[in-house]
Amino acid sequence: MANQVESRWSRLLRRPSLLGLVLATWLAAQSLAPSLLVRSWVFQGVLAGLSFALGYGVGLGLTRLVRGLWVRFGWPRRPFTPSADRWVRLTVLGLCLAYATWAALDAVDAHRWTWERLGYARSSYGVVFGGTLVLAVVVALALFVVARLLKLVWRAVTRVGTRVLPAWIAGGLALVLVGWALLASLNTFVLERTLDGLNAGFALGDRDLEGAPNPPTSRLRSGGPASDVDWAEAGREGRRFLTRGPTTDDLEGLATGEVVEPVRVFVGRASADTVEERVDLAVRELERFGGFERSALLVVVPTGTGWINEQLVQPLEYFHAGDIATVTVQYSHLPSPLAFISESAAAGDTAVALFEAVEDRLAAQGSERPDLYIAGESLGSFGGSQVFDSLADSQDRVDGAVWVGPPETMRLRREAERVREPGSPQVRPVVGDGEAFLFANRVGDVEGRTAHSVFLQHGDDPIVWWDWDTLADEPDWLEEPLDPSVNPAIRWAPVTTFLQLAVDMAVSNDFDEDHGHKYGTQPLSAWYAVVRPPGWDEERVALLRERLATISR
Repeated sequence: MANQVESRWSRLLRRPSLLGLVLATWLAAQSLAPSLLVRSWVFQGVLAGLSFALGYGVGLGLTRLVRGLWVRFGWPRRPFTPSADRWVRLTVLGLCLAYATWAALDAVDAHRWTWERLGYARSSYGVVFGGTLVLAVVVALALFVVARLLKLVWRAVTRVGTRVLPAWIAGGLALVLVGWALLASLNTFVLERTLDGLNAGFALGDRDLEGAPNPPTSRLRSGGPASDVDWAEAGREGRRFLTRGPTTDDLEGLATGEVVEPVRVFVGRASADTVEERVDLAVRELERFGGFERSALLVVVPTGTGWINEQLVQPLEYFHAGDIATVTVQYSHLPSPLAFISESAAAGDTAVALFEAVEDRLAAQGSERPDLYIAGESLGSFGGSQVFDSLADSQDRVDGAVWVGPPETMRLRREAERVREPGSPQVRPVVGDGEAFLFANRVGDVEGRTAHSVFLQHGDDPIVWWDWDTLADEPDWLEEPLDPSVNPAIRWAPVTTFLQLAVDMAVSNDFDEDHGHKYGTQPLSAWYAVVRPPGWDEERVALLRERLATISR
């Protein structure tokens, strides 16, 4: 009986791939390391389980590839004796357990810096360690089951192929075929149908007027009595935008001259079937409200749902004493993460169509035209950047711009990183003399400066720093001296840093203002640097900041 138990234990011990076990442990341990923001034990458990399964899969694949080549070419082998093999495996297993334990304990101390900076208290050790471990095991086992099922399918396809092809060719073709079928199925039956369902749901929600504010009574706003925009078709975020903003009484409290009511134009995704029709409606709204006769005109590119940050719009309305028109066109019903996957092209197409239509209309006015500004946040900054071929092009075509939390796909930011002056870091690149394009990680970077365009990008904003390249390449912002908002213990590791930043993106709006992807009233400082409005000084700006700080997102 003892021999049977020992034999069963020996067989079980021989099953795991040693390389797979080592890589799995290493990736799982790396996933515990700190990144930009705080992770809950739930996110950490999912991340650790995914990392472990991925590492084991890579190690197992490499082991079988080398073993197959060894057999194929008849290279000599000297395998361990059963006793030596058992001791080697026990040693590797013990070292992996020891390393994983050390990494878990070390991670607690490493994360403490971020917890304290963000004002968070960690959960109990039982939750941190126990919850993370249990969830990691569940996630890893689930992925192993999926891998096992795929292996059975691969074997079945290989058996069919061996009827007409050599085994090794049949196996390779089967691998390609199963992989292609899996990706195609996920794209067609999971991703596309899920996104279609969500899009339909969010589109219906945008039309739902239950609990919606009443249409504006102003004749200078879309949805009002002088507007052709249907109130239901303006969408949830459009209705919020069109019923907010400063009144003339609000403006009189801080403005330096005679005040007028600002113009606000918002055309919802449901207002027309095509981008061209929606843009044409927006231009007609501007014409109807006298927007092209104002002293300034702001084109705002919204986020995926159509949300517009009031902090991007109201500063200019105050600086111009209301003598400004703001226009935007919604391009998606989906939240930005989903819109980025399925409709990122729509963000650029809509921004380009709207801006060019406004630009053409202003060109017809000759020299008597308003100052033209553009702004966007997150996915909106990506869409807005598509308007321009380069930084120089943006400087030629607009009088100023503010970009908040630009993602790695943002064209103008990428150009700035490529051409930045030697010695200037990726988190705050200096372009040319640094006067025209200002990159700021916090409000202090903007104060006392002037610029044509301001890019606000926190050092701890994962939406800014997530990049496909981090899968296999260490980014400059981690190689260079770290921004003060970044945990000094952070280190780049292949795959896991990419996954950590992806997890950080999911929680990037869960913290206080001025952390992660929340920029508070910083756009006020950015617009002040761009516009430098007459009659405004730091004291007046501070009063406006107090007022804007009370506005909810």
